[in-house]
Amino acid sequence: KTRIVFLETAGNYPHNGLSGLAFDSKGDLTFGMGENLGASYKLIGSDGTTITDTEGGKIFHCTADGKKLRRVATGFWNPFGAGYDIFGRLFVVDNDPDSSPPCRLVHVVEGGDYGFQFRYGRAGRHVFQAWNGELPGTLPYVAGTGESPCEVISYESDGLPDEYRGTLLVPAWADHRVERYVLKPRGASFGADRKAFIQGGKNFYPSGLSVAPDGSVFVSDWGSRSDELHGKGAVWHVRQKDAKPKPRPKDPKEAILSMDRKTRENAARELVKTEEGKELLHSLLISDEVRVRAAALAWLIDEGGETSDLLRIARGDLKVQLSEMAVRAMVVRRNDVRDFMDEKQPGSVRAVAIAGLRDNLALSPLRPLLSDPDPFLRHAAIVRQSRSPNPIDDATAQERSSFLLAARASDSRMPVRMVLLTRYLKDPEPDVRFLAVKWVSDEKLAAFRPQIVEMLKDPKLDPRAFIALTTALARLDDKPVNDDGLAEYFIGKLADKTAPLPTRLMALQSVNVLHGRFMTDMLTSLLPEEDAAFRVEVLRALKDRGDAKAAALVSAIAKDAKQPIAVRAQAVLTLSAITSPDVGFLKELAGGEDAVLAQEAKRALPDRAIPKPNRPAATETEAWLKLLEGEFDLQAGRRIFENTKLTNCSSCHRVDGRGANVGPDLSLIGRTDRKWIVESIMQPSAVVAPHFQTWKVETLDGKAFTGLLVHTSLDESFYLNEKGVRVKVLATDVAEITPVKTSIMPDGLLDKLTDQEIRDLVAYLASKR
Repeated sequence: KTRIVFLETAGNYPHNGLSGLAFDSKGDLTFGMGENLGASYKLIGSDGTTITDTEGGKIFHCTADGKKLRRVATGFWNPFGAGYDIFGRLFVVDNDPDSSPPCRLVHVVEGGDYGFQFRYGRAGRHVFQAWNGELPGTLPYVAGTGESPCEVISYESDGLPDEYRGTLLVPAWADHRVERYVLKPRGASFGADRKAFIQGGKNFYPSGLSVAPDGSVFVSDWGSRSDELHGKGAVWHVRQKDAKPKPRPKDPKEAILSMDRKTRENAARELVKTEEGKELLHSLLISDEVRVRAAALAWLIDEGGETSDLLRIARGDLKVQLSEMAVRAMVVRRNDVRDFMDEKQPGSVRAVAIAGLRDNLALSPLRPLLSDPDPFLRHAAIVRQSRSPNPIDDATAQERSSFLLAARASDSRMPVRMVLLTRYLKDPEPDVRFLAVKWVSDEKLAAFRPQIVEMLKDPKLDPRAFIALTTALARLDDKPVNDDGLAEYFIGKLADKTAPLPTRLMALQSVNVLHGRFMTDMLTSLLPEEDAAFRVEVLRALKDRGDAKAAALVSAIAKDAKQPIAVRAQAVLTLSAITSPDVGFLKELAGGEDAVLAQEAKRALPDRAIPKPNRPAATETEAWLKLLEGEFDLQAGRRIFENTKLTNCSSCHRVDGRGANVGPDLSLIGRTDRKWIVESIMQPSAVVAPHFQTWKVETLDGKAFTGLLVHTSLDESFYLNEKGVRVKVLATDVAEITPVKTSIMPDGLLDKLTDQEIRDLVAYLASKR
């Protein structure tokens, strides 16, 4: 037994093992490490190379004998499986942190950050965490997978139907299923369509896959939900019915043409040993079969083949994958790759070529790459810019974010890093300051504590910035910043009557009022505060909490004529959400003199009816924009957004810390074009991000519903259905789950609203900047 790489840690958690082994074409090893529950660790290669850290969830690479150990990518929860395709691209399957589903299939690139950091809590919902590229500098996934994926292999053989070739196979352990993913280009990376391959019964827990010599597939089955060793496991053999065995030639000259990857690669390994064999591989670079071309090219690259061949393929091959392979090899050899940065080149080729540029991107015509909308292209540009991190004076806010990320990724010994961080903490753009605060927090840069403290005094902070600064300060003071730690801090601030009221207000907006440490009595005890804005915020929190226990106090506020109108209006909204209010009282308010209270009361009435208006079609955006011109009430718009009887937007979306963290956070939606906001409301299914994929779930008892996956726990899944209600589904009860192209956000959302209410709602969203 030879030790290749050793993990040294006091951490004792099943996920922190080294797993997801994959070998590249040279035989070198890639492997993953799951999160380590924040325990420090050392990863030691056979040559003594040591990586020291406290954050797990990473991908590493070393030679086959354990030398030259290095980190490839970070930001994973538990990357159990990894595999290379025939073009040298690495794919990883990563388990989800329960509250941020789905599990994901990831295209891993050098230096990639995929967003998850255990130090900020396992839920995956902290503002410093991302799961699908939500933060600048993080990368999105290819596709969501079934629950608990344990392996990924690129199927490249001839024992299954032809359409399986080139697809990725993934066992979803807790869903009792093996899945198949058909890749489709998406910019410089991929998306994928998920298809079923094998669906097993309640005791089928597939974990490992391997392709047999005849092209059939072996599946290892854990056989039980239990993590303990139990002796119930099995190995299944999956074959195509009535398939006839394909030939496996012994002669390398024939075997190189096989559709079986192992046969083909073994042949290339033999051919490259002789001059005659190399000549044959050269001739196969123009083969009609892309798989044969890829095998020949991979072995010629690894054996130091001619750069002229690489240049010819990079320029002339009709398959983007082969051009990408050739350019990647040219970058390693430090060849000139500037020609491949032309905008006419495919995004994946440009992303590979960027690493080989010697120019400072900021001072070249390629500067737009630093703000490119394609996250993989922008990532490649940031990695290249980390060699020249000094910013330029006329940079846009998005470019400054990239310069910040480049400075952070630069050599930690460079003094300029800290000089630039000081500058970015004072940047006029909130997003840049946010990334700077995250940098301080991640690296626990204690020298910047005074700046963090000073920034917390800003009365104009929004909840995201407040949480970021509070987290950074707690990290610098060695206090916990996970879900429980932050909840404890915010609840403490809220209860501290000596703290400034704006700070307590921000703490109230930042805390999750459904957290187990929170009690309804805590909120109702805050209602006597004199500040009207604070009382409104308490009432909003009580609405989110949904506890009818508070109904009597809320009703008293709604009926108290001495209360400000804004407070009473919010009390009416809260009351209608947590209980069935007194209809007589609502009708009395509806007929009263104050228009704000009257309208809020009318919206709370159970039999509310509005005239059927003559409105433009949903697709007539310009006509809608014309209709929505005129005066508006932002607070009315906010209450309509939160109204559970009408739009129920807040059951999925969060704004300024309030609402559900299921759909996209809309706190900054006003930075987009007003036209886009209207289109998103009127045509919700026109563009649906992969992270918000809607599923049709059919159960064995014949029932069906459509929902958005919001939480997982082993073989239990929780979906938010069309009515905003959570539905629990056991994997063993599922007959079929299929993706739906439509959004869970329903069409006709505005049919229950008057024109003025729609005007108020859109104006409210447009104001969130």
